[in-house]
Amino acid sequence: MDSPAQRQDSTVRLPQFRVTVNSRCGRACFFCRPSGEAVATGAGQELSVQDLLAVAVPLLAHGIDSIKLTGGDPALWEPLEEAVTRLREAGFAEIELISRHPRIGERAAALARAGVTQFNMSVDTLDPALHRQICGVDDLAAVLGALTQVVATGVPVKVNTVVMAGVNDGEIEELAAWCEKTGVATLKLLDVIRDMDSGAESFARRLAITRGGASIGSLYVPLHEVAAALREQAASVDVRSQGGLGHPMTVLRLASGFEVVLKDSRAGAWYGDVCTGCRFYPCHDALMALRLTADRRLQFCLLREEISVPLGEILHDPDQMDSVLGRALSTYATARFRPAGPDDEPARPVRLLPVVAS
Repeated sequence: MDSPAQRQDSTVRLPQFRVTVNSRCGRACFFCRPSGEAVATGAGQELSVQDLLAVAVPLLAHGIDSIKLTGGDPALWEPLEEAVTRLREAGFAEIELISRHPRIGERAAALARAGVTQFNMSVDTLDPALHRQICGVDDLAAVLGALTQVVATGVPVKVNTVVMAGVNDGEIEELAAWCEKTGVATLKLLDVIRDMDSGAESFARRLAITRGGASIGSLYVPLHEVAAALREQAASVDVRSQGGLGHPMTVLRLASGFEVVLKDSRAGAWYGDVCTGCRFYPCHDALMALRLTADRRLQFCLLREEISVPLGEILHDPDQMDSVLGRALSTYATARFRPAGPDDEPARPVRLLPVVAS
């Protein structure tokens, strides 16, 4: 079988475009960062719709017609419906909305009318006490209620679950059955990214307090082990990537059409010139996405603030913006896939070498 590098060598490599519309979600999930996607974004930061469009619309001319709205949490961003409407009017074919806040339920119908093409919610457990321990908020019933409201819109719904050893790895089959019964289209299982506690900020200290000194690394469990029973139930098994730069992911399709997707952080990743000499190489997210942050920066990765591009002074200068976006996308166009090695660990001070397809 060809490697991901061989299969995608002729693909136009465009990243996912992710937008953190605000900087805080009101939760403290111990496998996450306070700013979610962003690197050390201050509390209270948020984009205006005009700021978002100033970056998003020029990207359409470069071939990017899908966008993921995240945060923080978009459910807490007041102009969300307006933003979705404007993005659809501009020409975006796919708008994925990522939230784990109950308020998304009460906004779901309006968002579906505005043009959201996929809802993405996070559910890591069906146990209320464990839910509270994981995220610091006692609202599992409200979250599950919101999820049923989102499903009722008829827009495809994906549920993300971070699988953690000794935490929720024993209830994945139950969670999958609940999602399938509820009408969720896809359950996406993610393992714990080992370098999640690297970079400028994380909730790793809260993890140590709530789980008796546990570390991010101690929560890792191989997804193929957790999903073994689901694989036996699958009517088909495939491999999928998101665009030209995403991780290769295993897709288990059940007879009902319900899908379980395994995103293995150790499967390998795409790296570009900004990764050369990086102290975190090899990391586990690398160049999958181009991110617009709530404090108006373009961000290539989750770990290095110094390679982000401030946009404040040029945000509403179309010529300069187009030039900056072109240079940013060139980083992805020349990216190379590096399969993970058995001994790979993050944060090793080595120099990146291009991967050559064999």
